[in-house]
Amino acid sequence: MLSTQRRSISPVIDRLLADPHRHEFFQAVRLLARWLVQQEGLDDEDVLVHRLRFRSSLSLSFPASEIEALRVVDSHTSQDPSVSGIPRRFEITPAFMGLLGVHGSLPLHYTETLVHREVFARDAGARAFLDLFSHRAVALFYLAWKKHRLPIGYEAEQGERFLPLVLSIAGLGHPNLRDRLLGEAGGGVHDESIAHFAAAQQRRQISGPQLRAWVSAHFGVPVELESFVGRWVRLPAGARTRLGEPGGVLGHSAVVGERLWQRDLRVRLRLGPLSRQRFDHFLPGAPGARALRQLLTLACGVSLEFEVCLCLSREHVRPTQLHSRADTSGARLGWTSFLSTRPADRDREDLVYDAMALA
Repeated sequence: MLSTQRRSISPVIDRLLADPHRHEFFQAVRLLARWLVQQEGLDDEDVLVHRLRFRSSLSLSFPASEIEALRVVDSHTSQDPSVSGIPRRFEITPAFMGLLGVHGSLPLHYTETLVHREVFARDAGARAFLDLFSHRAVALFYLAWKKHRLPIGYEAEQGERFLPLVLSIAGLGHPNLRDRLLGEAGGGVHDESIAHFAAAQQRRQISGPQLRAWVSAHFGVPVELESFVGRWVRLPAGARTRLGEPGGVLGHSAVVGERLWQRDLRVRLRLGPLSRQRFDHFLPGAPGARALRQLLTLACGVSLEFEVCLCLSREHVRPTQLHSRADTSGARLGWTSFLSTRPADRDREDLVYDAMALA
């Protein structure tokens, strides 16, 4: 239980010490181990050896939860008030396994004998001796549980082992390729985002729904994807059809004019509705636009053209005023400037730009 004399250390740890029976065993050990790793700078195995102790239960009643007891057995003693009183070692009594108790490996009369010795003879030596073995068994049980749960392993290793394995699926597991898309001032893509969609990247081509899901999950904004967006492409002089020159076959390679309508290489991404702050984040040259360009290049290479349409929520559409003190962000002609006399009744989708050219 949480002692009233002990100083508060962490809201989560305080709640755990006050009501250990409300937590599952693995979650309680994980919280304590992570907190001790941050405080002491130890690894998980050292924490289990030197900072956490698992005791055998002497209760013969039906266990109410996975944890019978949790208490602090050692705290820092220092003249520094920021350190003094902070727990260093914890003692956990699990109710579901061990050598003693209802679920213990030994017969029940062992538990009854040790209870009699502790109550009447004040002798806890026998129980402490058996705890040497039960502690090791419970610690190995926890390590086995953590080993086969990848998110827990990633949390403990900070991406040193598991993250490169997942990135290898996408062909980016080599150390020299780590964080290569992480730009400055937020204008890049983290390896964690790449690893989340590594399975989609192992194929040569990524599908439209997968690309839309990746962009939406990475930036946390609604995304709509439109394929086969057409645009006029200006033909170079050598590709134009001229009378009297070879190469112009009617119905095959002959083209009338200086340009043609092409709709097989362009994709439009509609982001939004966005708040004004998020809208500014994706303006051409902003960190969001640079990160979007990096992500699209990684996912699809340079074989496709991407057109980005930013949708500003109507609640954030404000008219442009000269010398306005209320509008501190400034108005950019064609981007964030609006001529209006009444509140907007629809979202604005005026801003469209080429992601590869302007980012």
